Amino acid sequence: MDALTDREGKQANTSLEKKEMLRPESFPPNDNDQYYEQPPMESAHTSVTEHAVEQGLFSQSVKKAPGPDKLSFGTIRLLWKWDKERIVRLAKAAIHTGRHPPVSMRASGVVIRKPGKDNYTQLKAYLSILLLICMGKVVEKVVAELLSEEAETRGLLSDGQFRSRKGQSAINAAAIMVDRSHTAWRNGHIPGVLLMDIKAAFQRVAKGRLVNLMKVRKMDGDLIKWTESFLSERTVQMIIEDNTVQRHPLEAGVPQGSPVSPILFAIYTSGLIKWVEEYVSEAEGLFFVDDLGWVATGSDVNRVVSILE
Repeated sequence: MDALTDREGKQANTSLEKKEMLRPESFPPNDNDQYYEQPPMESAHTSVTEHAVEQGLFSQSVKKAPGPDKLSFGTIRLLWKWDKERIVRLAKAAIHTGRHPPVSMRASGVVIRKPGKDNYTQLKAYLSILLLICMGKVVEKVVAELLSEEAETRGLLSDGQFRSRKGQSAINAAAIMVDRSHTAWRNGHIPGVLLMDIKAAFQRVAKGRLVNLMKVRKMDGDLIKWTESFLSERTVQMIIEDNTVQRHPLEAGVPQGSPVSPILFAIYTSGLIKWVEEYVSEAEGLFFVDDLGWVATGSDVNRVVSILE
C-alpha cells in the first residue's frame, strides 16, 4: 500500500499510522448518541425453532470468508449434523437473554483497494471489509427474520422498502418504476426519478437512537435487548498490507456483512423516509436499504423537477 494522505495533507507511512488514519473513516466514533433504558424481556425467543436456526445456517454461502476464529459455515454445517441441539440452544439463549455471544463481537477488518481508482494515496481509495464470526452470523440471521416479521406486523417500514422483506427484491422495485413511467406516459404526463445514496450509511448508525426508536415503535423486548447487546462491546482488528495491528473498539454503526444489519438500518431510517413521503405527497419512494429512489410525475418537466427538488 502506498503512503496515505488525509484531507489536511498529513502522511501515514507505517501500518500503525495508516490504521489511525483509516480508523475514523471506516469505523467512526459514536458522537452525540442518546441515552436509553433496557426494556423488559418478552416473547420473541419462543419463535426460535430448530427449523429457523437451520434456515439461518444453510441459507448462508459456504464460500464466505470466516472471522477471526477461522470457523467457516462449512465447518458449522458439519457441527449441525453431529449436535444440532447445541446450536439451537445457543441461538435461543442469545435471544432469550438479550445477549449476543461475546466471542462473536470480535471481527477482522481487512483493508483493500477499491478497483479503478487513479490515486491510491487517498483515504477514499480504500475500503475496510469486516470478517465476522460465522456462528454469530447464524444467530444474526435468525434475529433478522424475527425483526423483519415484527416490522411487517407493526407496519414500521415504508411500502417502498424492498430489502429485508419476504417476496420483495430490487427487481420488484425496478418493475414498479417502469410501470409508473408507462402509466404516466399513457396519461400524457412526464415521469422523473431522483436517485440518492445515504453516505457511509451502516457506519453512522447510532446505537442509542436505534434502541430508542425500537422502544417507541413498541417492538419486542427480546429483540431490543439483543440489538443493544449486538451493537455493544464490538471490537475490530485491522489487517493492513498483511500486517495485523492492535484491536480497537467499534463505537458506532451496524457491521456491513452481517445478515441483520440491513433490517436494522431499514428500521433506523424508516421514520425519515415516511416523513418525506408525507411531506412531499406527490413523490413516491422506492428504496433498497440505503439506495433511495424518489419517483414523481407531472404535466411538464419543470413541475417534475420542482417536486423532486
